[in-house]
Amino acid sequence: MKKLKYLFLIVAIVFLVGIVLVNIPENRKTFNTKHFTFLFSSSIDTAKIHELSNALESNYLRIGNDLKTSPAENIETNIYAQRWRYIKTTNNWGGSGNIEGISKLHFVEQVWEETDSEKVAVHEFAHTVTLKFLLEHEPQPLNSAEFDKKFSTFPTWLWEGISVYEAQQFVDPKTLPYLKNGQYPSILELNDRLKGGKIYDCGFTIVEYILFKYGQEKFIALIENYGDLKMTFDVTDEQFCKEWYEFVMNKYLN
Repeated sequence: MKKLKYLFLIVAIVFLVGIVLVNIPENRKTFNTKHFTFLFSSSIDTAKIHELSNALESNYLRIGNDLKTSPAENIETNIYAQRWRYIKTTNNWGGSGNIEGISKLHFVEQVWEETDSEKVAVHEFAHTVTLKFLLEHEPQPLNSAEFDKKFSTFPTWLWEGISVYEAQQFVDPKTLPYLKNGQYPSILELNDRLKGGKIYDCGFTIVEYILFKYGQEKFIALIENYGDLKMTFDVTDEQFCKEWYEFVMNKYLN
């Protein structure tokens, strides 16, 4: 019984310490470039922020040109040393980065230990540019509620595919057993982030295929049409995936 009391006491102390830590304001630094304002935890090496800023600035005009729009003039980029601070601010439990409108980015520093931080940053930045393009092609004045409802229908496969391609997050099809075995994913699978996240593996070659076969203008039209393959390319979802896979086979798997 005595041990149980001690256990409850320890749990209570840990819980209270956690509450205190969560509510301690974070010491943050600021760094400005031409198009980005970085707000980051003071414990993060400033050299990493400089590398990240170079990657974003060097892709700023390119991605805008690729997506036929001008990115936001100044983009607030928040970088967190602890994942719990990132979650507390963004309420995003399932990722390491996200956007908030067309001019605000959020990242957790830990992502730099998981993958290429510069590509992750460019990936999220590309989302803001895609969103800005969609907003610009809505009737003006914009009805925010109606746009939010419409935007919720934008397909995951195209949303993520654009950013994967623009960030040059190429995954060699030879390293993907399901592609080597001819089990290429359907649009339904590509839209499902929870079952393997295949769009992150295949997104680069999907957009590469679209640009190769249909060209940039049709690619832009596809974005404007919210990924409607039939309307834009006059193909079914099944036909599109089959022809994309044939492209991958010929270029990467033969």
